[in-house]
Amino acid sequence: MKKNLLILVMLVWGSWAVFAQPMLRYRLSGTAGWLNRDDKIAGTKTMQGLTLDRPVVAGATFAVEFLPTGKLSSLQQWNNASIGVAATYLNLGQNQYLGSLYTLWSYLNIPLVNTPHFVFGLRPGVGVAFADRRYSNTVPEELKWQAYQQPNPGSDKPNMQIANISIGSVANAFLNGGIYMDFPIKNGVAVTIAGGWQHASNGSVLTPNAGYNMFNAELGLTYTPSKDQVKERTPQTDVPHHLYDGVQKKWDVEIGLAGGVRSVYYRDQKVFGIGELTVAAHWQPVSIFRLGAGVDLFYDGAYRSVYYQLADASNTAPRTYYKKTYLAEGRVEDCFRLGFSLQPDFVIGRLTVGYHLGFYLYDPIKNLEPFGEAEAAAKEGKSLHRGIFYGYDMSKASNYQDGWFYQRVQLKYRPTEHFYVQLSLKLHIMKAEYLALGVGFRI
Repeated sequence: MKKNLLILVMLVWGSWAVFAQPMLRYRLSGTAGWLNRDDKIAGTKTMQGLTLDRPVVAGATFAVEFLPTGKLSSLQQWNNASIGVAATYLNLGQNQYLGSLYTLWSYLNIPLVNTPHFVFGLRPGVGVAFADRRYSNTVPEELKWQAYQQPNPGSDKPNMQIANISIGSVANAFLNGGIYMDFPIKNGVAVTIAGGWQHASNGSVLTPNAGYNMFNAELGLTYTPSKDQVKERTPQTDVPHHLYDGVQKKWDVEIGLAGGVRSVYYRDQKVFGIGELTVAAHWQPVSIFRLGAGVDLFYDGAYRSVYYQLADASNTAPRTYYKKTYLAEGRVEDCFRLGFSLQPDFVIGRLTVGYHLGFYLYDPIKNLEPFGEAEAAAKEGKSLHRGIFYGYDMSKASNYQDGWFYQRVQLKYRPTEHFYVQLSLKLHIMKAEYLALGVGFRI
């Protein structure tokens, strides 16, 4: 039923694109690559049930690209970028546990080199990926919420894989970062080659959520019905001159509030509220880029969860099986963190896309992570006593502690001059903490 609905959506959307929009380009391509090895999803070459160290990914993409015109003046500021919408099918190379992804996503083709016989550029994109295999339909019912591997009975062989612990939800965020090359042939037809990184996860809204990281190459054809429609792809004369030379407002201040939910560990089967408040000032020297700095206040309700072996009968706080943070009591004050962040944003008309980098000024749980170090210190009646900046193992930070460094991928759209809506993904060394929706005000 879900596959049929997706096919219907693609047909309706494709028909509308063909008959209602004259300034279009079409792309049909095949995809091949690999899924980056993760012990939670790919095991080892000797683990029963999974035999590939790096499962082979294969699939196909159909895309429609909207070419820049005077009506899409913001794209002309990006060297006459084209905006595309695509449907991609990806088989993840291990049907028993990994299955396939069905994705709908949008992207920008940003040309860096643009000649009559060769085009080279960047292709960032974002969308949604639907997974047909996930934890809930790969684990045996009698073992659900217990584990994703089981010992091999009566044998000294490695554990048996019993479930997909990389994806826990049907719907997931889909990110694409890559490069492309077009080689025009004749009559609007061109050979296209692309490659890059793709990621799918739900931002820890529902665990398990290790996520998929794929490295894929693409080969296909593009077709532009009439090259005369493109008019040499040069900036239109009716675009206001100030859009190229600068902006009308160099400085602004934004106040944003966002919230959502997340789970911590799949065995707990609990969901916690999260939120963030950000105040930031931005300087925008040119129309396509701005640089900001701000203060971020974070709330994560998961840090009221007490590790179950440390809880006593009088403690009413939620309990967790996840041995990450050495929490023996559920205090509300442990849920708040305060940080300072540098906020570079790329501007596409009323849309901004940012990758923010920050560090914590206040973090009450930093001396409780990782569990083993905090536990050892507590047994000696001591604390870790970390400052704002401290050393920690980068290879383990995503699994055992957050550390002092955080990142945030953020999309903002301004329907009016002063009001915006936003989507934020907060990370620690590429490990998602949460996904949040919100609103804000621009001064």
